[in-house]
Amino acid sequence: MKATNNTTSTLAMLAVLAGSVGVLSGCRGDRSDAPPRQFFPNMDDSPKWKPQTGSTFFADKRTMRPTPANAVAFGRTSAVSDEAWNKPWAEQRVAFLREGEAEFSGTNGVNADGTPRYIDRIPIEVTADLIKLGQTKFNIYCSACHGYDGVGKGMVGQAWSYGLPNFHDAKYKDAAQYTGKDGYIFHVARYGVITQGQQKMPGYAHALNEKQAWAVVAYFRTLQESRSVPMDDASIPETERAALKEKMMQATSPAPAAPAPAAPAAPQGTPQATPQGGAK
Repeated sequence: MKATNNTTSTLAMLAVLAGSVGVLSGCRGDRSDAPPRQFFPNMDDSPKWKPQTGSTFFADKRTMRPTPANAVAFGRTSAVSDEAWNKPWAEQRVAFLREGEAEFSGTNGVNADGTPRYIDRIPIEVTADLIKLGQTKFNIYCSACHGYDGVGKGMVGQAWSYGLPNFHDAKYKDAAQYTGKDGYIFHVARYGVITQGQQKMPGYAHALNEKQAWAVVAYFRTLQESRSVPMDDASIPETERAALKEKMMQATSPAPAAPAPAAPAAPQGTPQATPQGGAK
């Protein structure tokens, strides 16, 4: 009987040891049938650096490395081809490798008072395709406030707390004033307008790259030029002059006044005054 009890105790101890060995081996990351299953533990648990964490490898203890001096940003694609399919990628490559303050900021240094020195004219070639691109972007991002004609009476602009500028004003045409320079219009399209520390207009650099912003400037000038052509000019077909005159009158005429609210109906049972002054 005693021998039997010893045998049972020994078998129980061996079972516990076997289970412990199995658990320990599982903790080492070996393959196991129990979830979660790690078939390649070294890949699942590989060491890595997370942003804004410390590192003992670099002298400055930073895992996020600063950009090396004279590094050139490049990415998206390495394809170089003159074929039509590669045109968007080629344009991105030019943007990544850009240089030249005038083309990519609309400025050429600063004035004596520290304000930006905006360039007078668009520094890239203006083509029909560029103007058409500008029209598309203008209609998407600008017309809601400034209107499709640039008068400043877009659907959102009319509900604004103050009047929006009219792009056809002289100060936006005269290059002798900074507001009339192409570089200024480009800068406003990309970075908005800040007056006395307040953001009067948001910038659209998140939606317009440099080429698209210059395209908007080109279309901006096209809108202005369209207003300077006399109605009897030979370039305007006779069949379209009447419709153009009507549109111009609509654009310049004041908005109709809102109708007065109707008087509320008197509740039943309340005496109503008669024209003679009595009640009924």
